[in-house]
Amino acid sequence: MARAAMTTSVGWRRALALLLLLVAMLCVHAQAHEDHAKTEETAVAEASSVDPPAFVRCRMCGGKVALKADYMEMHDTSKAIASKREAVLGANGELHTFINPSRVEMELAAFKKTVGIEGETYTKKATFFEGYNWRDLRCSSCKRHLGWAFHHDHYQQCLNDGVADAMAAKATEALNAIAKATESRQEREEIVRKAMDGKCVTTPTGWWTYEVCYKQEVRQYHEQSDGTRPSDWSMGVYVPTDQIKTDSMTTAELAEMANNVVQFFEGGQHCDENGAKRSTRVTYTCCDSNPSTVMVEDIDEPQLCTYRIRVCIPGLCKAKAKANDVDQAAIAKQCAADFTATHQEATTPATFSALRWSTVISDDSSELDWVRDMDFQARA
Repeated sequence: MARAAMTTSVGWRRALALLLLLVAMLCVHAQAHEDHAKTEETAVAEASSVDPPAFVRCRMCGGKVALKADYMEMHDTSKAIASKREAVLGANGELHTFINPSRVEMELAAFKKTVGIEGETYTKKATFFEGYNWRDLRCSSCKRHLGWAFHHDHYQQCLNDGVADAMAAKATEALNAIAKATESRQEREEIVRKAMDGKCVTTPTGWWTYEVCYKQEVRQYHEQSDGTRPSDWSMGVYVPTDQIKTDSMTTAELAEMANNVVQFFEGGQHCDENGAKRSTRVTYTCCDSNPSTVMVEDIDEPQLCTYRIRVCIPGLCKAKAKANDVDQAAIAKQCAADFTATHQEATTPATFSALRWSTVISDDSSELDWVRDMDFQARA
C-alpha cells in the first residue's frame, strides 16, 4: 500500500513537471510568435516609410502635376454649386463644382503647389475666388490645360512692386554700364559678329520683305515671282555706335543697348510723308521664343519712317548673364513671407492652384488598379 502511494506520488510529480515544461514551451512559442509579428509590423512600417510619394498626374501624358500630400482644403467655396467627398485625397478630401462664364461645370481640387506651366498673363475677370486673380495652368510635358493658378491681390501687388523696383535698379545700372564697354558686352558683340558677319537675314511680311545686312544696310522690297523688285528702297545704312548720340535716349532704350547688341542704320530712302530719311534700329538679342537659327522676330514702326527690328541670335541665349535677370523667385519668396506675416489669423493662402479633377489622376487611384496588377504579374 505504501509502495503504491509512493508510486502514485512520483507519477503525479512527473506529470506536474511535464505540464510545467509544456506551459513554459507554449509561453516561449507565444513570445516568439509575438516578437515575429512585431518584427513584421516594423518591417511593414519601415517599408511604408520609404515608399515613394504619391503624385497627381496629367491624364493625357502621365506627367507629374502635384504631390498628393500638397492637397489642401479650399478656403472659399461660396461660388461652388456642389461638393462631394473624394477618398483618394484623404479623409478630408473634397471636390467642389464651379461653373465658368460659358456655363461649363467642372470639379476642382485645391493644391498648395503644382508643377506646371503658368500663363504669363493674369486676370480677375470671372474669378472663382474673390480677392484672387488667376492664370492658366498647363502640363509641363504635353501642354494640356489642367486648371488655374491663383494669386491673392496683395501678394500679386507685392510681386508687381518688387519686379518694378528690380527693373528700375537694373535700368540705373544700365545707365552706368553704357558709359563703358564691359567684358560681357564685348562677348555679346563677338557672338553676333560670328553669327552675322558678311551675312543678311530676310523675312517676308505679306507684301513686303525686309532684309537686314550686318553692319551694311537694311532694305525693304517687294519681289515678283520672276525675281524682279519693282519696289525696293533703303531703310538706312550702318552707322557705328560711337557716332550715335545717346543724350536724348530714354532709360528703356539705354537699358536695351546695355543688355543687347544694337546697331543703327540712317540716311535711307526719302520719306514723302515727313520729308525725313528712313532710319532703323536693329537689336540683336536672345528671344524668348528661343529659335535654333538666326531670324527676324519683330518689325515695328513706332514713328513715321522710323523702324525697329529685333533679330534673334541663339548664341546670345547661352551667354545671357544671370546677373542681368530679375530674380523673380527671390521676390516671390519674400512676398509669400510678407503675406503670411500680415495674414496670420486668416485662412486665405497667398497662392494656390485649382486642378480640374477630370484632367488629372492620383497614383493610388482605383482606376489604376489594373496597371498595378500588370506590374505585380510582371514581377511574379
